[in-house]
Amino acid sequence: MNLHSLDAAAFLHLHLEALGKDESACDGEKLTAALAYPLGLAMSGDADVAAIAAAYAVGMLRHQPFFSANEQAAFLALGAFLYLNTWRLDASQEEATQAMRMLASAELDEDGLANWIRQRL
Repeated sequence: MNLHSLDAAAFLHLHLEALGKDESACDGEKLTAALAYPLGLAMSGDADVAAIAAAYAVGMLRHQPFFSANEQAAFLALGAFLYLNTWRLDASQEEATQAMRMLASAELDEDGLANWIRQRL
């Protein structure tokens, strides 16, 4: 499977545009780590697009690259990855918010999020 990954500079620009956050409100090393997390899964060859998208969200929440709005960044990374690879998530804003809150509070794990994504592709 040949998939496009998220570039840190492009994601930071997207995040700033989408959420109106200041660039100084980001730790660049943590952002790089968050975006690198799903690449290991992708390189294994065993993951589908939903699992990799979930890993982007988990990477954001695990590394917390932004001083605020990491849940929003997690969903933005998930959605941007899907968009870059011509997939669309069919979920309402309410469903997406609930999923990210559940992920952030550990009520939903990475595999659970991947399944949630698969059901909405």
